[in-house]
Amino acid sequence: MNILSISVSSDMLTLHWSDQSISDYPFIWLRDIDPLGFHPQTKERIFDLTSVDFAIQPTEVRLTALGIELQWPEEAQGSIFSQQLLFDYRQHCALQDPATVDYQSWQGDFTPPRHPAKQMQQPLAMAAMLKDLKRYGLVIVTALDSDICGEQLGDSIGFKRESNFGVMFEVINKPEPNNLAYTSVSLPLHTDLPNQELPPGYQFLHCIANEAQGGESILADGFAIAEDMREHAATQFNLLSSQSMPFRFHDNNVDIRFRHKIIGLDEDQQINSFIFNAHLAAGPDFIAANGLEYYSAYRELISRVRRPQYPLQLKLQAGEMMIFDNRRVLHGRKSFDPSSGNRHLRGYYIDRGEIDSRLRIIAREQQA
Repeated sequence: MNILSISVSSDMLTLHWSDQSISDYPFIWLRDIDPLGFHPQTKERIFDLTSVDFAIQPTEVRLTALGIELQWPEEAQGSIFSQQLLFDYRQHCALQDPATVDYQSWQGDFTPPRHPAKQMQQPLAMAAMLKDLKRYGLVIVTALDSDICGEQLGDSIGFKRESNFGVMFEVINKPEPNNLAYTSVSLPLHTDLPNQELPPGYQFLHCIANEAQGGESILADGFAIAEDMREHAATQFNLLSSQSMPFRFHDNNVDIRFRHKIIGLDEDQQINSFIFNAHLAAGPDFIAANGLEYYSAYRELISRVRRPQYPLQLKLQAGEMMIFDNRRVLHGRKSFDPSSGNRHLRGYYIDRGEIDSRLRIIAREQQA
């Protein structure tokens, strides 16, 4: 893509591209992203935005073989912006993000994408799996040929998240459990660790053995539940997306509490998180004037989570790994009989930012 022509206003540089598109760049923004204003090794900004007039204007603007050159008042060194750099920022001065994937909601008839573990050594196959994970919030990795392969897959993606349960955790029936997951009873649909300031992003569960009777995994797309609630129960949706619920986990060693909006929205009012855990909810504390209305909305949500059209059921086989967005996809399981066989899942968390980083690095390497 090439620059055909440039035009200048009092506060803006406008570029006309060869594909007939037009991009605007405020001068104060251009001064702030001058490549010379960043440390050459760390890539961190060393330029001080307050050191220049907010209404700064260049004394000269030129289109050259190097790109766009701007000379600033009272500065000996000008700024040079390559055409590629400006093209990368062409839409509202924002970089295109290879990690941006629009979500697609689903209900109980959904079939999770399956990706063979050995293909994850190929960057494009890894990217395809991670994009499916972001799109649907749930994937299955198959044919893990040893007990440590699931852990190693996480290492190839990013840093694991440590919690009060450690970095790695073994989901087995324990004699003295401190969490319902470590029992054989049924586990209702829920979000893990909503009591944390930031609940984990993605959960990885590697099936080591699943020979017991029962114990089927149950999953539901919280975004689909929230979408339906927004359409059919707008008042309750607005309460759950504007007021927070207190959550608490406590045992002999820790007492961890935090408040979250059950339905999280971004600045464009798009759903970006669904945090629900009825067995760790401390209960609405009626701090707001409409506490009873909120409590009613919460009860309505619980009944909707239990509707039969949302959950899918699957039984992981040894050598399979279930990966899901913990702040989107609710998970649970049916009860199982521990005397009928071994049931052992090995899990860990990796936050959303690590997944996004891996996608960006793969995209960068493919362009090199």
